[in-house]
Amino acid sequence: QHCHFSSSSSSSSPKASSSSSSSLNTSLLHTGNKIHFQSLGCPRNWVDSEVMLGQCLAAGYQPTPSVTDADYVVLNTCGFLKEARNESTQELERILEEMKGSAKVVVTGCMVNLYREEIMGRYPQIHAVLGSGAVEKILDALSTTDATNNTTQSSPGIKDVAANAKSYLENGDVPRAIVTPQHYAYIKIAEGCRKRCSFCVIPKIKGPLQSKPIQQVVKECKALLERDKMKELILIAQDLGDYGKDLTPAPPAAIDDTGDDDDDDDDANVLHRQTRKNGQLAPLLHQILQNTKEYPNYWLRLMYLYPDEITDEIISTIQSDDRICRYIDMPIQHINNDILRKMRRKTSGDDIKLAIQKIRNALPDVVIRTSLMVGFPGETEEQFIELIEFVQEYQLDNVGVFMYSDEELAASSKLKEDQKISEEVKQDRYNRLMKAQLEIVQRRNAARVSCNEILNEVVVEGLHPEYDDRVVVGRYYGQCPDIDGQILIVDWEDALGEGKWPEPGERYRVELIDYLDYELIGRIVI
Repeated sequence: QHCHFSSSSSSSSPKASSSSSSSLNTSLLHTGNKIHFQSLGCPRNWVDSEVMLGQCLAAGYQPTPSVTDADYVVLNTCGFLKEARNESTQELERILEEMKGSAKVVVTGCMVNLYREEIMGRYPQIHAVLGSGAVEKILDALSTTDATNNTTQSSPGIKDVAANAKSYLENGDVPRAIVTPQHYAYIKIAEGCRKRCSFCVIPKIKGPLQSKPIQQVVKECKALLERDKMKELILIAQDLGDYGKDLTPAPPAAIDDTGDDDDDDDDANVLHRQTRKNGQLAPLLHQILQNTKEYPNYWLRLMYLYPDEITDEIISTIQSDDRICRYIDMPIQHINNDILRKMRRKTSGDDIKLAIQKIRNALPDVVIRTSLMVGFPGETEEQFIELIEFVQEYQLDNVGVFMYSDEELAASSKLKEDQKISEEVKQDRYNRLMKAQLEIVQRRNAARVSCNEILNEVVVEGLHPEYDDRVVVGRYYGQCPDIDGQILIVDWEDALGEGKWPEPGERYRVELIDYLDYELIGRIVI
């Protein structure tokens, strides 16, 4: 995601902005207090930005959508991949160029956790850096008082606001300004990661697993559902299936789960550490559903469930209540056993296929999303063909494809150079896999249109930005905001009446009449 937090209020018109912010007590405002937030990366970063914005609003800062108008600019960076870091530095340079001379810039987020010294050395114009585990200290970072905790000799003029933790989980007492559209919100139920995938640096960025207590998550869900027009809650974590494994005591023989370097661990030890304790996702879902019975029509969406974590208990919980979306986001990365082993994944290719079959047997209307990686070191043409054939056979609904990125702090970066795949080959494999997936999507969409499929609930997001007033954008349960395809609604007056518009956040019956690659096209029907 690449989002600016705006101060514009929400509206029932589809012509309104897709983002909204909490109302502001104007008595708190004063000159020279305008603040601009920009959040890059994943929804977990987004939630952190909402928490920081909430604290700023409570302290009397005034949000502005303009960098040039701001007295303070907060950039929440992503540091997961080189491409994301490049985007973060480009945005920082743009901000420094466009901001007014007296403005102060605070850089926070994942990139600060890994590269704070480099950031301070390269950009002496910034006012402060804020570790992603120090979200609650945003007001300290914005303060114009002299830094008392600066530990960088080379950058004495920059405040370095650090924290003991690498990642942050808010509690219910910390203000949070929800700036997604009024009808949905993210709930971060855990941070950090227990997995040790060889290509990933998340444990080094975010540290070990931290789960919110079940009671706190339930309280947040209820508070959000009490908001006017809130109709979708999206549970997020690095791995939902690991939720709660840190909330109960580990067995005496459990291996230390610190998030520190463990590149020397053999695969057996890595797997052993990850299967010592049972997750608490199913009990959490039961408690959420039990305590929100007065809200019978909201959607509860689950993001990031690894195939080894999708238990019979979780599947039966999804079956038990229609409020849980029949939508599984299951990152699998590859299907070849040798590649999966080098990636330090817990599952084999057969495990993944069995998981898909089990999910589809239990939930016939399920939509499965996954992410795949091409060009991992040592990937042969034959192994890549195996991946394409898997995609063609199992026909997953939504597929994101990534080219392997050699991250300096990841274990896979230490593999022999002669195993590294050239950028040209990676790009070719990316293009071929994307083409294969597009052909699958086009065939499936054509079949849905040919039978005039009707989707009983399509939530309206607003006007499509590229089609003036002629196209309204919507989603059904099988589409997650900002990630998957959308429904383009091109006709609604026959159902709603001349001159009337579909209202953002409301759900309508939509008949599919055409498609455009990944997008479905439909009209509202009675």
